[in-house]
Amino acid sequence: MSQQVEVRLFGAFRQYSRDAAIAVTLPESATVTNLREAFADALEDDNARALLKASAFATDEAVLDEDDSVPEHGRISILPPVCGG
Repeated sequence: MSQQVEVRLFGAFRQYSRDAAIAVTLPESATVTNLREAFADALEDDNARALLKASAFATDEAVLDEDDSVPEHGRISILPPVCGG
């Protein structure tokens, strides 16, 4: 069985899609590592894939670690790195 996950785009990722989110399909009980791989496959731009390596995935409540399970509600945000003070 699989689950559909909507990855909401923020910051620099917004330039790589006309939509505010990209949907990916993951196996049941997927981890953030699985999500990162599926999201990379959905990106069509090498610069976006490079940005992905330095970005974090988060729910509305917490930033997720690579071995965390993807929440069942399927709403995740991708947070690119930021700089400044």
